[in-house]
Amino acid sequence: MMKNKREMNLISEERRTHDLQSASKTVLSLAKKLLGKNGFVEIDLLSEWREIVGDDVASYSFPKQLIKNKNKDSCLVVEVPSGAFALELQLKEKNIVARVNTFFGDFIINRIKIVQNSQMTLPKDEDVGNEQKTLVTVDEENYISKLIDGLDNKELQESLANLGRFVICANKEEKNDEI
Repeated sequence: MMKNKREMNLISEERRTHDLQSASKTVLSLAKKLLGKNGFVEIDLLSEWREIVGDDVASYSFPKQLIKNKNKDSCLVVEVPSGAFALELQLKEKNIVARVNTFFGDFIINRIKIVQNSQMTLPKDEDVGNEQKTLVTVDEENYISKLIDGLDNKELQESLANLGRFVICANKEEKNDEI
């Protein structure tokens, strides 16, 4: 029995759109069955990390491994790209442990082990630095330019211009705090 062209197109469209989605759902459910309860937690930690810890922490960290010991001591190994991020994560450890345990509704971890991985890359579109954005008016920028105009060293001029912008912004913030 020969199918008409329209039925063939519908079948081909269904294969294109639904097979990939069902394969990912099947693999996830199969992995959960194979890995057991700990595997379920590990998969959810990986897939829901951003939701669990928030965008700021997720932008520089990645859950690597869940270690469960016989004495109910459980540890989550988290990778960060540098020592600065390790320190920040260490300061947020209690909060992250609480968020993970709350997310799963059970006592999953009681501590975090932080591992530095210098090969880990940060997303380029996210600003994870602590740079202060300086907003100065055109008149203020002209005033700064007049002050540094006589200097020959371009590097020194740029540094002093940045310092001037920072001082002006800091003074604006102080005045806003007083009001």
